[in-house]
Amino acid sequence: MCIFAAMNKSLTALSKISMAIAMLFITIALHAQRFVNTTLDGAQAVYAITQDTSGVVWLGTDNGLYSYDGYHDYRHFASHTFSHIRINSLGFEGSMLYLATGNGMLKFDTQKGIYASAPAMESDEGKGRKKMARELRVLDMKGRKDAFGNDVYAILHTQKGLLVGSLSGLRLNQRQILLTPGAQPLVNALAYDAKRHCYWIGTEGALYCADQALQNFSKIAALDGNSVKCLDEDQDGNLYIGTDNGLYRMAMNNSLEHFVHDSRNEATIPNNIVWSCYVDKWQNVWIGTDHGLSRLSTHTYYRFTSLDKITFSGEGNCLHAILQTRSGDWWMGGTNGLIHYAEGVRVQGTASEYQNVVWYKQNNPSAPLAHNRVRKIYEDKEGDVWICTDHGINLYQKSTGKLLNFIVYDKSGKYSTAWAYDILQDQMGRMWMASYQGGVFVLDKQRLLAAISLSSAATATCVADHHFSDKGKNALSGLHIGQLVLDGKGFVWASSYNHLDRIDTRTLRISHIPGNDAINYLMKSGNGNVWVGYNASVKCFMVNLPMKGKELESKEWKIDAKVVSMCDVENKVWVVAGNVCSVLDPENNSFRFFIPMESPNNIYYSKLNHEVVMGGNDGFISIRADLSMPKDDKAQLLLAGIVVNGRQTQDALLDENIEGTPGVSPVGLKTLVLEHDENNFTLQLSDLPFADHPTAVYAYRLEGSDHEWHYLDKGDLDITYNGLSYGDYHLTVHVVDGEGNIGDEVYQLEISVLPPWYLTIWCKLFYLTLLIVGIAWVINAHFVRKQLKEAKKQKEEILEQVQARMKFYANLADELKNAAAHRSFDEVNHLVVSNLDVNASDSESESAMIVNLNGQQTLPEVEIDEMDKKLLDEIKETIEENMVDSDFNVSVLQEKMGMGNKQLYRKLKAITGQTPVEYIRDMRMQKAAKLLKAGKFSVSEVMYTVGFSNSSYFSKCFSKAFGMTPTEFMRS
Repeated sequence: MCIFAAMNKSLTALSKISMAIAMLFITIALHAQRFVNTTLDGAQAVYAITQDTSGVVWLGTDNGLYSYDGYHDYRHFASHTFSHIRINSLGFEGSMLYLATGNGMLKFDTQKGIYASAPAMESDEGKGRKKMARELRVLDMKGRKDAFGNDVYAILHTQKGLLVGSLSGLRLNQRQILLTPGAQPLVNALAYDAKRHCYWIGTEGALYCADQALQNFSKIAALDGNSVKCLDEDQDGNLYIGTDNGLYRMAMNNSLEHFVHDSRNEATIPNNIVWSCYVDKWQNVWIGTDHGLSRLSTHTYYRFTSLDKITFSGEGNCLHAILQTRSGDWWMGGTNGLIHYAEGVRVQGTASEYQNVVWYKQNNPSAPLAHNRVRKIYEDKEGDVWICTDHGINLYQKSTGKLLNFIVYDKSGKYSTAWAYDILQDQMGRMWMASYQGGVFVLDKQRLLAAISLSSAATATCVADHHFSDKGKNALSGLHIGQLVLDGKGFVWASSYNHLDRIDTRTLRISHIPGNDAINYLMKSGNGNVWVGYNASVKCFMVNLPMKGKELESKEWKIDAKVVSMCDVENKVWVVAGNVCSVLDPENNSFRFFIPMESPNNIYYSKLNHEVVMGGNDGFISIRADLSMPKDDKAQLLLAGIVVNGRQTQDALLDENIEGTPGVSPVGLKTLVLEHDENNFTLQLSDLPFADHPTAVYAYRLEGSDHEWHYLDKGDLDITYNGLSYGDYHLTVHVVDGEGNIGDEVYQLEISVLPPWYLTIWCKLFYLTLLIVGIAWVINAHFVRKQLKEAKKQKEEILEQVQARMKFYANLADELKNAAAHRSFDEVNHLVVSNLDVNASDSESESAMIVNLNGQQTLPEVEIDEMDKKLLDEIKETIEENMVDSDFNVSVLQEKMGMGNKQLYRKLKAITGQTPVEYIRDMRMQKAAKLLKAGKFSVSEVMYTVGFSNSSYFSKCFSKAFGMTPTEFMRS
């Protein structure tokens, strides 16, 4: 029987326990819890929450389905479609997500990013048509998932059967269970409590507890009047109760906490109407409200404490110095004074109360402080606490709780600790003090205490035993001393801007440490070594090792940012640089993580609590000292979203009207293929920052585009590329270790940007073909021009030879004629005719050619008048004069004759019966025949002489005219 069911047995016991719960409620409601709120893009109310196996959170809202990866929320519905609807309940079966909606049940494939089913249609009785299915509020993941109507608000499988909560009350296997007399309340929520071994029933107006037999029911009086909408339980037995009046948490001791919205505090729940609550596998509590999503991290590697929860004041303080004394008291100082308190009993990893809180400030008469700017807080060997400020040093007086202010001067009175930056105690009990524009002061503690106690002034003064400045032989490197450190060998180290000095506490001799880098922080580790933080690195001076000549052995780590603060945490050095902390392990691997607060100013290790405390603006965070990063497959990143040209690819999967964005599901994607105009994209990676582990520092590089590594340090894990050229790329993401080295790969993706159509492989082949054809044409043209040039040259040579030979034969004929002057006419005539004339008459042809002594060739004579004969002679003469020109044609002939084309055609046709073209060709053939018959010229010489350039064409024309080739004609 559960503890609340047992209340029925005793009204008195019920009253006492209810009163105890009410008192606890009133007390603990004042203790605030930090919520992380998320506003969804396009949705207000969150009605259902669940989680998939990878850790991504899925949300059912008033507008549709969403998912959330810790950085971004993603919509999984298309506007004005069946998926754009209220979702009441969610349930996973493998990768298939079932949705109880206003239109019945839907199935969403989370791997493919699409809906596997549309809403079912049912008959509209009396109208003979189909209508959308009725609203579904619950899913029975163990039976028929959509078996219940819209009047059922909750179901729960029990050992006794199926428990159903509806508008008409509570039923077990269809049997009504009466919670109250008369009308039964609406049952909104049902849950089984494995820790308390009972059932919880949330109704409109009350929360009930029932035993395992579902026989005894008890109303929780402290929640009477609250409309309970949802229930869930974490692994520690804390019951979360969502109501119209905020969120309640019931601990195992039955105490209640109440979380409500506070408009002054953004770390409260965003709205008091809580529709859903869900405890994930990392024990985060997710709350769905009427105004978005909220997360309460009860089990996390860090916790944040706001100063107003300690001081009950909104004044604030930017913390620069933190100390926990050996007795457990906390001291925190910064730009607005000094806060001192004792920590109370811890409940669930948080301080339940803060005791003896005192805020020392200039304007606080009950706890005055000489100056509000606190530089250093130090506890010496005897447990005395010293505070360095911009108006001297303060000693905490335990007996009175007051701060005793004093200033130390050198013997000349020129230098003082008016602006005190640091203080420490050496092995001989002396106090060493560092001052801005004052150097280093050394004073015996007892003498200093005596001077303070004897002084009646508000600020005591005394003279130092020893003083070090930047003057003289034994001088410091600078007068502005920022920090002091006592190493393991008993030497005091002093830093001033970019100089570092080492002072022997026994001989008081100063030695200078080589180096010229700006020094930001100085620290001693547990083994006595001195660590120095620079603008981009950390160096450890190993004082316990033998010196190399005059220099100390050292090791340096790359940090890549300005070092703000450092501390030794169980043989590991934590280095704060901006919003990144590097954990350096000299013996093993180091790592880095993002600090879950805005750039802390100081870091401190609490040995009592085994926590690292980082102070910042108006608060501090506490981190477990055993912090480690996820190993192996747990460190892998997942691709949660892809944005192309400003639009989510998940949206494009569900909305066909979205253009210019590929429909791609990022889940399990190995290769991302994009069109040429989709080369502006963002990959939204996630390491699920709510998974109770710190966020590592990551570096990425896109092989094929990037030549160096880029770091993800913007507060999210988005990788963006714009205007990426087409081609194939390989993206790889790695963790960055504590030393700045690229570590293990945690994500990779192949990316292919397709070329535009005019640069595809087929177009390139076409372009290549055109190029080859063009080159071939150019080469061919070159050779043709070369051949023409050679042919022209050959023609000219041949024509020159022909002219020379013709001239030779003409001269020979003249000589023969002269020689024949002394002979008879018949003999001379016979000699000339037999040696010079070629009578090539063709007795078988009526158009036989006649070759005369003067070399003129004629066609068979035709009866023509004198005018036509004169014209014909001029035509013949013109053709004879230009016959050797291969470009001579009808156009040239009519130009030289001064006749029109048609006139020349009609005249020549009428006189010779041939067209001008035919007449020119016949004259050329007759001349060719004459020369070939003479046997004194080759075919090529004859061809060029009669105006032909192409041997095949010449042979064709000659064969057509004479029935044989030129060669055959010569032989005949």
